[in-house]
Amino acid sequence: MKQKKPVSKEGPKRQPRPRQKKEAEPEQPVERTEEELVDLTSRVYKLVVERGRDGVLQSEIWKELGLTSRDGSRLAIRLERRGLIGRVKVLEDGRWTYKLTPLRFPTDMTSIEKAPCIICQYEPKCSIEGEISPYVCPWIGPWVVQEAMAARSGAPDPEPVPAR
Repeated sequence: MKQKKPVSKEGPKRQPRPRQKKEAEPEQPVERTEEELVDLTSRVYKLVVERGRDGVLQSEIWKELGLTSRDGSRLAIRLERRGLIGRVKVLEDGRWTYKLTPLRFPTDMTSIEKAPCIICQYEPKCSIEGEISPYVCPWIGPWVVQEAMAARSGAPDPEPVPAR
């Protein structure tokens, strides 16, 4: 006669599962110094300005700079609060994201270099309330009009303001 194996009340014993490797823990956010934030902020702004008035998707900027979306969003919000860029929510390939567009462009130094005031012999005496002032200057008016026309057309100045 066969003997029965005793059955425990706990039921059949399970084989222990092989241990799974721990998944890599997500990286902790990197704390950046104020200097690094300023540098990254200016780099983001520069890239947005380079893309022009049409703007750029923020994810493209983050990829280009190697930033996380969290860091990138914080930088974009910082620029938006300063009034340098606009952030508009858009649906791109079925996903919501933001398009960044420049609101203010950096000053073009070539424009300032051609200002008649730089070489004006009366500049030391020029003031708003003075006898010599920008309101009566025969050279500043034509220069301003010339710069405005060049900015609208995107072309360089047609002819320089005459020297005195």
